[in-house]
Amino acid sequence: MVMKKRKVVSSALVGNIVEYYDFGIYAVFVPKIAALFFPAADKSIQILLTLSVFAVGFLMRPIGGMIFGHIGDIFGRKLALTISIVLMAVCTMAIGLLPGYETIGILAPILLVLIRLVQGICVGGESAGSAIFILEHLEGYKPGFVGSIVMASNMMGTLLANFVGILIVSFFGDSDFAWRYGFLFGGLMGLTGLYMRYNVSETPVFQARKDENLTVKSPLLEAINKSWRRLLVVCFLGGVTAALAYMIRGYFNVFFETDLKYDKLMTGYFTSFALFIMIVMMPFFGILADKVGYRKFLYITCYVIIIGVVPIFMMITDPSHSILKVFFAIFLFAMLASAICAPAYPYAISAFAPELRYSGVAVSWNIGIALFGGTTPAISKFLVNKFGVNAPALYIVVMCTCFIAISFLTRRDKH
Repeated sequence: MVMKKRKVVSSALVGNIVEYYDFGIYAVFVPKIAALFFPAADKSIQILLTLSVFAVGFLMRPIGGMIFGHIGDIFGRKLALTISIVLMAVCTMAIGLLPGYETIGILAPILLVLIRLVQGICVGGESAGSAIFILEHLEGYKPGFVGSIVMASNMMGTLLANFVGILIVSFFGDSDFAWRYGFLFGGLMGLTGLYMRYNVSETPVFQARKDENLTVKSPLLEAINKSWRRLLVVCFLGGVTAALAYMIRGYFNVFFETDLKYDKLMTGYFTSFALFIMIVMMPFFGILADKVGYRKFLYITCYVIIIGVVPIFMMITDPSHSILKVFFAIFLFAMLASAICAPAYPYAISAFAPELRYSGVAVSWNIGIALFGGTTPAISKFLVNKFGVNAPALYIVVMCTCFIAISFLTRRDKH
């Protein structure tokens, strides 16, 4: 039984790592993709266009949540996750093979956008689905700790993408072609994730509901009708966690290289360090949240972020460019990001009954991520251009304030 549980956990985590690698490798090579797919005289416009394509993928995540949530609640969690990883692997390899603007003209950015749309749909089914899959298999066993491991695996995928980016830059320099190896590698990794997921069983929670004929025809509509307050809270929870996580995963590479003028290699070190700290610290915060309570822990973390994030950004952007000071500030920011992310999955999943769970969590969580998380890099770049390098910190403050306000306004519907 123990070996079976380990197999289930490893299959879900590896698949999650693969999908988030596939989605994150795009952020690693934003400057290169900008130059090849969006010709423009102004480099800032190129970067903004490329980050907008990054955001477009996120805008499709709620649709992915609807599609895969319905599949997961009606036909099973395993089927939904298997389909998502296959499509993601194909899309990632397609980007690696896609010709640039000089070769096929306007068709290049159009195809890039279409591929990112499909990737967004896939991740919309993966992010909540893998957490539900593991937590239902390990029902009752330290959900804060287990959920934090799932969230950490998201970061592992992004860290792996960053590490691959560093290797490619180290070996091939500023090559116009080498960045494609990162995408091709991601497509091949998808085959490993597919094999592992194919050989695991359905969750006992879903199987019991199916055997007892307790599944519903329209789980999302049922969730909207019965649990709209919880949908709203989970939406803003997804938004605030994504705002911090994607500041690191989606914007730090651009921020340090184009705004603070560090070289590509040092930028990779900064981002990798932040991701490493998040991965290491997240299980600790998950255990702490199990003891304190998810809601209380999230409130405390939001208050600390509101107070501390502006001074942290001021340390990062200090004109002296003190490397030690920057690393220390990144460490603090990563600690705050890991604290807000660690209990998020078990908090969201506990909000819905099993027959509504995949749809309820996947749709509301991904709406929050699409509106407030996936747009974080583009919004941050816009704020930097308009108001200066510390402006992204204010966006984080606004997001934390909104989550606290919405959570208090809907506190009658406790879970």
